[in-house]
Amino acid sequence: MTANGHFFQRRQAAAVLKHGVLKRYPTVFAAKTGLTSGGKVVYLDGFAGPGRYEPQEGQVEGDPGSPLLAVQTADTLANINRDLNCVFIERNPRYAKDLQATLEKEAPASLQYRVREGDVIDHLDEVLELAANRPLLAFLDPFGTGLPYKDLTQRLLARPQQWPTEVLFNFNLNSVTRTGGLLNDTGPDRNGREATLARIDAFLGSDWWRGEFRAFRQQAETEGQRRAAAQAAENVVGVYCKHIFNDTGFRSFPVPIRRKPDEAPLFILILFYRHLDAPYEFNWAVSKANEEWREHVHAEEIFKYEAKSGGQEDLFGGVLTRTYLEEHNAESASKLAEEWVNTIASNIEELVTQSPSVSVRDRTADLFGTTLGLARETHLRKAWKSLAQQGVVKPIGKGKLIRQNIYRAE
Repeated sequence: MTANGHFFQRRQAAAVLKHGVLKRYPTVFAAKTGLTSGGKVVYLDGFAGPGRYEPQEGQVEGDPGSPLLAVQTADTLANINRDLNCVFIERNPRYAKDLQATLEKEAPASLQYRVREGDVIDHLDEVLELAANRPLLAFLDPFGTGLPYKDLTQRLLARPQQWPTEVLFNFNLNSVTRTGGLLNDTGPDRNGREATLARIDAFLGSDWWRGEFRAFRQQAETEGQRRAAAQAAENVVGVYCKHIFNDTGFRSFPVPIRRKPDEAPLFILILFYRHLDAPYEFNWAVSKANEEWREHVHAEEIFKYEAKSGGQEDLFGGVLTRTYLEEHNAESASKLAEEWVNTIASNIEELVTQSPSVSVRDRTADLFGTTLGLARETHLRKAWKSLAQQGVVKPIGKGKLIRQNIYRAE
């Protein structure tokens, strides 16, 4: 069984976070950018899959995959006069056929979509032609490396600036970690090894990553780090984003995706964007998705505990353990929220000592700091209100928060 075949059997915790973002951000993107194109927006899902996961126990049908989330987005957008035109590309012939059948069954008649079998690079010209004079949001979630750097930067991200363009890319850290392990491999399969390294070179733009990976890994090992190779891969992602910015002007918002809170990330979900409103709006989507991800992880913990007990009840009929775990998780969530508010308040206080006002839109990352992707507007409001009560900043004015500045109190 292929890796992606196994993936689509059951939705993992990592997919919960990713899908939480996909349920929200495309709607925001289309709603805002559609103002510039008469409501018409193009959405590309470059590694679409079969449309649904395999049903789990007790399910009649599996959870929706990214294409069906796009269908739901299109349905929502129709209510605000936004016309989402979707292109779904899938390399696996069987999955492409299944996806076509699923969409014919479940997509509304009003939805404009097309399913293409093959690689993204083979259909990119068609997508770019369709998106001419229209906003384009591309979602790239490959099983391994993604669109070659040259095609990403010189074709997809090279669209005229008056045509809003953003790319949401799920960077597979394991692909770099595993390939980085080949750099010091002196085994007999030299040709196969070099071919694999060359694929990563094309994906990342050149062989610059080899020296970065070696140096960072060596330093981490010298410091006794247990995850030296994985940390080196994460460093490569950071440098990759810098290359993207230098070559295209697109900034990046990276989101680590993990199985569990205490585990190393498996993926880095990256939004490449130009518009200054994007980080604030994307942060909201990621925060809500992270909330769903934590709830999923907690539910998995309860499920595994009950499965491990073999159905045996405790003195309270099995209720006590479940109640304890649920209350513990709720208490943890409350403490997290309180910590986020305190962190944001400290960030605001520091920023207003440096300037009489702080732009919420322009300084999103600085305001949220380490809570970026976790906290959102509700936590920012609480921090702002608390500081206003202390006389540190002026009270929150009326209107939409993103359009306001935080002013230092006189």
